[in-house]
Amino acid sequence: MTAYPVSNLLPREVVPGIHWLGACSNSGAWPGRAGKDVRHEHLSCYLIIGSERTLLVDTGHFSIWNSFHEQLEQALDGRTLDYVFPTHQEIPHAGNLGRLMRAYPNATVVGDTREYHLYFPEIETARLQRSAAGHRLDLGDREFITLAPVWFDLSGTMWGYDTGAKALFSADGLGYYHEHSPDVCGLLPSETPSDAVEFGILRFALPFVGMKYHDTAGGVSRFRDLTRRHPVSMICSAHGAPQAGAQQIEITERAIGVVEENQISISGPSVVRR
Repeated sequence: MTAYPVSNLLPREVVPGIHWLGACSNSGAWPGRAGKDVRHEHLSCYLIIGSERTLLVDTGHFSIWNSFHEQLEQALDGRTLDYVFPTHQEIPHAGNLGRLMRAYPNATVVGDTREYHLYFPEIETARLQRSAAGHRLDLGDREFITLAPVWFDLSGTMWGYDTGAKALFSADGLGYYHEHSPDVCGLLPSETPSDAVEFGILRFALPFVGMKYHDTAGGVSRFRDLTRRHPVSMICSAHGAPQAGAQQIEITERAIGVVEENQISISGPSVVRR
């Protein structure tokens, strides 16, 4: 049993110009988990193919580099990689950044890049382009907009938005854990067998910082405001399959409902407001 299984269904072009890549994290293969329920968490990355330039959202977990690089090459289909956008510093999101910069010497890292020279000193600082929220990258027939996150996973978290598919890239937010099954990994929510537990959703991947210690009440209204400014047709979470259409609305509203139900109302210096 491997801790990071890779579905042979990936990469997939889920809508024109957006390819789903990555793997899963298998809790059943972690130390001390023998005999316990097997649950998977998506470790999803997304390649946006514009008419002139390409952009990769997140880098894949370093344990799946060989498979991930093959997926990326297949999805690029002869194109070069122009931009890499790690949503934050954690391993599933930035772990392969050094390898990607070696494999694609003309690529530039964009986003909140303030700390990446410490994690990857081999990357030339000129290739680390810090982008404030609202920065627009021209990919040709579409733009990628860097956004301030609604919920932080780590201090360097950023979200993104693709104008071509009206896709929101929400880092850890709005994803979910799913039942382990060869028939579920690599499937969209609309394709998940109806006899899977909760249609494949076991629990939501809520903000990494945890609602037990952080007051996230303001996040719901900020999310509503963000989607008014940037209409969303697809949610692309790093810890979920891409969600579109009616199921995207249903899953998003269920996730937000869980956030609201678990709010803490205490005040004081022990509460970090995001």
